[in-house]
Amino acid sequence: MIGENKNIRKEYGDYQTPSNFTDEICTYINKYFQVNPNVIIEPTFGVGNFINSAITSFNTIEKIFGIEINTQYFDIAHENYFKNILNIEKHFYNENVFKFDFNKIKFKLDKNDRLLILGNPPWVTNTELSKLDSSNIPIKSNFKRTSGIDAITGKGNFDIAEYIIIMLLSKFKDYNTTIAMLCKSSIAQNIIKDSKKLNLKIKNMKIVEFDAKKIFNIACDAVLLCINMGEPLSQTCGIYSLTSNKKLRTIGWLNEKFISNIENYKKYIQFDGKCPFIWRQGLKHDCSKIFELTFENNKFFNGNNKCVDIENDYIYPLFKSSDLKQFIITKNRKNVIVTQKKVNQSTETIKTNAPKLWKYLYNNSEIINNRKSIIYKNSPQFSMFGIGDYSFSKYKIAISGFYKEPIFSLINTDNVAMLDDTCYFLSFDNFIYAQICTILLNSNPVKEFLKSLAFPNAKRPYTKDILMRIDLNEICKYIDYKNLIAYAKVLNIENSITRNDYSEFINAISEQNLQLNML
Repeated sequence: MIGENKNIRKEYGDYQTPSNFTDEICTYINKYFQVNPNVIIEPTFGVGNFINSAITSFNTIEKIFGIEINTQYFDIAHENYFKNILNIEKHFYNENVFKFDFNKIKFKLDKNDRLLILGNPPWVTNTELSKLDSSNIPIKSNFKRTSGIDAITGKGNFDIAEYIIIMLLSKFKDYNTTIAMLCKSSIAQNIIKDSKKLNLKIKNMKIVEFDAKKIFNIACDAVLLCINMGEPLSQTCGIYSLTSNKKLRTIGWLNEKFISNIENYKKYIQFDGKCPFIWRQGLKHDCSKIFELTFENNKFFNGNNKCVDIENDYIYPLFKSSDLKQFIITKNRKNVIVTQKKVNQSTETIKTNAPKLWKYLYNNSEIINNRKSIIYKNSPQFSMFGIGDYSFSKYKIAISGFYKEPIFSLINTDNVAMLDDTCYFLSFDNFIYAQICTILLNSNPVKEFLKSLAFPNAKRPYTKDILMRIDLNEICKYIDYKNLIAYAKVLNIENSITRNDYSEFINAISEQNLQLNML
C-alpha cells in the first residue's frame, strides 16, 4: 500500500491530494484567479491528480511538464492518466526536483506562453529529511539569505515546500507565470514577507484558506497560495475562504512593517512604535532533568525523580509557557537552579559558596556537557543564557511566545522568579507600576493591536520583535485613568491604583526613568 511506510511518507512529505479536491482547486483558480494557461508545470506530481484536474478545468492547454521522484507514483500516474492524454504535448520526468535541470523545460517554451505551475509540494522540513538521511533534499545553500546567527538558532531550518516555491518563482520570473500551490499558511506568509528581499517578481497574490484536517487529516493551517508574476510589484495579499471566496483580511507590508491584519492594524496604528522598556527572553539551559526541580514533602527532586540536596540560595521559582494562563500568578509548580548572575560569568565560585550544588553539577556534568547547542561551546562550565540583572527584579510581566491569544501575567512570588526561554518578560521593582502595565497590556485595544501584527500559525506568534513595537506612551494617551480601572475590573485584578499613580507612571515612561534594567 502506497504511503504505508511512515518513514517513506515522511521523506516525501507524502500527502497525496484527493482528485475531488484537485478538481475543486483547479475550478477555483479558473473562476477566481482568471488564468487561461497553455502550459501546465507540476514539479512534484505524485499520482497525477492535479495534472488530470488541470486538463479538465482549462481548455487552453497545449503543453504539460511534470516531475516526480517516486517511481511507483510515476508509474501509477502514467497508467491512470498520462497514457490517455491526447493532442497535448507532454513531458514527464522521473527525477528529483532539487537536481532537475529546468532548462529541459525552458528550451521547449516560448516567451508568449502562459504558464500555470501548480501542485502540492512536500510538507516536511529540511531538518526532518536530514534526520532520515534522505537524498530527497535541496543542496545546502543560504537561499533565504539568513545571517549566521539565524542559522545557529534554528532559522536555517525551512520547509521543503517553501524552498520549491521560491525556486520556481526564481526559475520562471521572466515568463508569464502563475503559481498555485498548496502549502502551510506559514510558508505562504514567509514568501510574501521575503518577496522583496529575495527579489521575487510578484504582481498579484492571493491566499485561500481550506480545512487541512478534512482534506488530509492533519492538524495544520493550510492554504492555496496563488501568485501572478510580473510588475508592478505588490506588497500586500488578500486572504480568502475557499468555500465562499469571501475576503477575510489583508496581510503584507505597510510603512515598511509586516502586518498580519492590515484592516485591524489601521485602527491602532498609533500603538506601533517602540516600547520604552526592553522585553527579555527567559532562561535557557537545555538540560531540564538536571536544572529543573519540583518541591514535594519539603524536598527537591530533579527530572529523574532523584532527591536533590543543595543550597537554597541557587534555587528560584520557575515559570514556563504552560504556567502563564492567568493575569496574576503567585504560586509556582517548578523551580530552577541558576548558576550565574550574568552570561559568561565564571561558575567557579559555586565550589566555595555552594559545595553541595557543585558536587551535584559535577556528578551530572556528562549530561550537562552533552548539551547540543553551539552557544555553550567555550562558555564556563554549567553555563546558562538569558540571564542578567533584569532576571533578579522582584516583579515580572510575562507572556508565552507560543499561545495564539496574548495573555500577560504579572508574576508576584515570595522569591524572585525566573521564566524559561519560551517566555518573554518585563522586569519591575515597583509593584504599582507592574500592575498598571499588566492592565494596559491586557486591555482589548492592545490585544487587538498585537493580533494584527502576529501570525497565530507561527511557531512563536509573539516574539521580542513584536513586543518591542508596543508604544506604551501612545497607549496611555488612548487609555485614560477611568478606562484603566474599568479594564482592571474586567480582568479581576484587585488594585488600589490612584489617579496620581497613573500620572506618575505616564511621566516615568515618557522620561524612560522607570527602575528597570535598560541595558
